[in-house]
Amino acid sequence: MGQPWDTRRKLLMGGGAALVAVGAGVAFWPSDEDRVAYPFARRLTGKHQALWDVKAEDLSEASGDDAERLEQLLPQLDRAVATLEQLEPRLANAQVGELGAGDRDRLRELWFQMFEPILAIDAIKSRYAGWWGLDYQREPGLHARAYALCFASLCGQVDAGLRLLAAIADKKLLPVLFDEEMPNVGLPARTFSGLRARIGRTRDLWLLPLGDEWYERWILAHVQKDAKLGEVSKLLDTLRARAKKRVWTPTSQGVSNKVDVVRGELFARWFPLQKGLAEWAGDTRFARAERRLIDDAALSTFHEKLEPGDIILERRNWYLSNVGLPGFWPHAALYVGTQPQILKALAEEPDVRQAFGDLRAHYQKLAPKAWASLAERDHGGHAHCILEAVSEGVVAASLEHSCGADYVAALRPRLPPAVRARAIGRALTFWGRPYDFNFDFLTDDQVVCSELVVKAYEKLGNDDPGLSVPYVELVGRRAVPPTEIVRLFRDQRNAPNRQLDFVYFLEGRESERKAVVADADALASTCDRPKWDLVQP
Repeated sequence: MGQPWDTRRKLLMGGGAALVAVGAGVAFWPSDEDRVAYPFARRLTGKHQALWDVKAEDLSEASGDDAERLEQLLPQLDRAVATLEQLEPRLANAQVGELGAGDRDRLRELWFQMFEPILAIDAIKSRYAGWWGLDYQREPGLHARAYALCFASLCGQVDAGLRLLAAIADKKLLPVLFDEEMPNVGLPARTFSGLRARIGRTRDLWLLPLGDEWYERWILAHVQKDAKLGEVSKLLDTLRARAKKRVWTPTSQGVSNKVDVVRGELFARWFPLQKGLAEWAGDTRFARAERRLIDDAALSTFHEKLEPGDIILERRNWYLSNVGLPGFWPHAALYVGTQPQILKALAEEPDVRQAFGDLRAHYQKLAPKAWASLAERDHGGHAHCILEAVSEGVVAASLEHSCGADYVAALRPRLPPAVRARAIGRALTFWGRPYDFNFDFLTDDQVVCSELVVKAYEKLGNDDPGLSVPYVELVGRRAVPPTEIVRLFRDQRNAPNRQLDFVYFLEGRESERKAVVADADALASTCDRPKWDLVQP
């Protein structure tokens, strides 16, 4: 470090005596707002950065969560590219007419494996692109953490992108397959061409050594003290070394606008998402309650329609979570109700009493901590009534917290009360288990969101009542993404022996910034909507 604060201010705020003077005045301008950014940073730059509106405590929590997510995403992307690099010659070098339908599907899924983490990593990079507006004097740790998340994302993109170009060189069939529309995983057409155009901008690669120099000089010392960045910093050390080897590394000593480049250009040149998407994603991450299409009134009406055992589907348009599961719906949860609601709805049903006796005593013995969690409330005072698998693991949550989204729907299994009571009990037994970032439905020790729902209603035998949701082949593994639950409803909705009934659907309207009540036809149509379609209704 060793540089006086005036020098740091000059470097951080863009250089030049006039700008330094303005920056110093802004930095020490009195302000009653508890924000981590320089006062009036937005007004000076004329830009909006959701990052600058966040309190230090909230930013610390949110950036810590993003660091954990990046720990999962970077290795996931690395594994996806490595799979393509190690592709057997029969598939890699095939000509038109030499591959069957199964092989073609397998190759398309390889692109899905890469495309999803690339987008999620880019969202993190975009979220922290305003790192330079965070007050280095007051919050040097958060300033450094934001830069590290941004730079680690960039290095991962550069490394994966150039490896991808090398892997498909002279392979004419792969780009064609990658560009096809993939309705089964929710990808629109020409996704590969869109990203390849960005990957191929080799004239911009000289920016990366500048970012690395900045990291070494100003950021690294703080990162080494940041426990939240422990694993990310290890990944970054490897990635930045690999990325630099893959690009031409000129000297940066003669770059007169070095600060402007690192501040404004470095993180915008690689895989930039649509501007509206990037802004919405950043705002959603830092201001969840304010950035949702479903308002409190609509959510209250939705809640009134629910019964214990209902299946909930959720979507947040720009909240890039659950990467790896295809389809329009990225999240599923089980509405169980509070303890009194469960007992009122199910405890006195004859088949429930016959199967479980005293239902309260049964749940207390089966999963005491999980059952107790349904008597608790969240920080907003809302009662826990949902069981769901999220990145923190299987938890009890309030409907207000879980369903504060852009789209939400409910389906009701057409099953006897005893089977719904059994499903709630099974879901309670998963409480506290970690989230399965590998999306492996074979194992029970870690659980993904739709897996919790599917296994709660899983049949014990051929004649056992329960739900039969078809599994799909996903990158060599059998799984049930949330959209497949909606697809089951759609395919069986007019059959007398259908397994699911429509309950309610709140459909987001991006152009109107609200959600509207929609019907069963609208819900059924979501099965065919691309997951990353940027022009939703």
